[in-house]
Amino acid sequence: MRSIRTRLLAGLLALVAVTAICASVITYPRMLAETSTLLDYQLRQMALSLRDQAALGPGAQLPSTPSGSDYIVQIWDPFGTVHYISSRPGLPVIPRAILGYADMTLAGERWRVYSLDTVWGVIQIAQPWSVRDRLARDAALRVLAPMLLILFAMAAGVVWIVGRGLAPLRKLAAEVQRRDARSLEPIAAPHLPQEAAPLIEELNRLLARLSAAFDKQRAFVADAAHELRSPLTALSLQLQLLDRARDEAARGEARAKLGAAVDRSVHLASQLLTLARNEPEGAPVQLHRTPLESSARAGIADVHALATERGVDLSLEASSVEVTGDPDALRILVRNLVDNAVRYAPQGSRVLVQIRATAEGPGGAAVLEVEDTGPGIPAAEREHAFQRFVRRPDAADGGTGLGLAIVKAIADRHGARVSLDDVQPHGLRVTVRFPPAGP
Repeated sequence: MRSIRTRLLAGLLALVAVTAICASVITYPRMLAETSTLLDYQLRQMALSLRDQAALGPGAQLPSTPSGSDYIVQIWDPFGTVHYISSRPGLPVIPRAILGYADMTLAGERWRVYSLDTVWGVIQIAQPWSVRDRLARDAALRVLAPMLLILFAMAAGVVWIVGRGLAPLRKLAAEVQRRDARSLEPIAAPHLPQEAAPLIEELNRLLARLSAAFDKQRAFVADAAHELRSPLTALSLQLQLLDRARDEAARGEARAKLGAAVDRSVHLASQLLTLARNEPEGAPVQLHRTPLESSARAGIADVHALATERGVDLSLEASSVEVTGDPDALRILVRNLVDNAVRYAPQGSRVLVQIRATAEGPGGAAVLEVEDTGPGIPAAEREHAFQRFVRRPDAADGGTGLGLAIVKAIADRHGARVSLDDVQPHGLRVTVRFPPAGP
């Protein structure tokens, strides 16, 4: 994985390198051209400086070129005769006069020639292009060298600035690395750059959610341990009673009570596992469009035997409507609602399950209602009805206090809302309103 530092350095240093190359490509030819112009100007000035001496005629004493010089100086009289030549030995002679600046090839070498026309004749100054090129390159390199040094200094500055700019992030990473699973307090980072503030805020929100989830898990484990203590104690007592039974009738009664205690323990453990799986902090599930009626029928079928045993008439009135959800979780939601209703409904009563569509939202929404004629829940106690292990004093046999808590957890994972209402003359209606189904 490439780090931000590596990416920044690669990008900025590449920019510096491209800048250096572009500066060199632009500056070097311009320096060559300007140096050539300066040397042309020098040739002209040399010719002008010889103009007054040439006016004195062929006998005048003209200055000679310095020893080792590569210049050729020639003066032509008005009749086309060369009466003055000054150059070091071995240099060629200019065969003709071309006024102004001209390039000539003399003895296989390119020369730059300037010819000045005067009333006394033509003054010619020539210089080889090899010398001019060398002088131009030297001048260009003298200009580029400081520029390249500045660019190298810029590259070093980029490395330092990037390292200094990312230092707060390294400190943040070190602070997070020092933490363990119990260190969930918010991260204090007063000196971080403004761009990192959203990351710190979201990280602190995540830590807060994790802390809350861990607190809920610890509370859940503590509550579960407390609730499991009672049925396990009952199992131990029933086993002792079975061992102490003196006759077959007593042993049969003890076995029956032992079986009931085992069933209650299994039911409680099953409810605890179901609640743990459907908590909002649980493992994510794949939600998709599913008919709510099919999940409701499956949930009602799970409670049918209990309803038959208690003489409760279960009925379903459903319209065709779909929700975005998990069919298994929706079946558990309906099963818990109907199970509570059947347990609290009097003998020979009716529990009605209704599914209907509403006009809420662009695509409509679904409403699930479970209605019974039991004692209901007083308005003052409804606020706590969805809490775990909350049971009313007149709770039905086999209740765990987890049914409505599981319903609320599943509804929250599906984005649904659960409400409790009275039924006249007595009873309870539980309404689950689902959001419109997605695509």
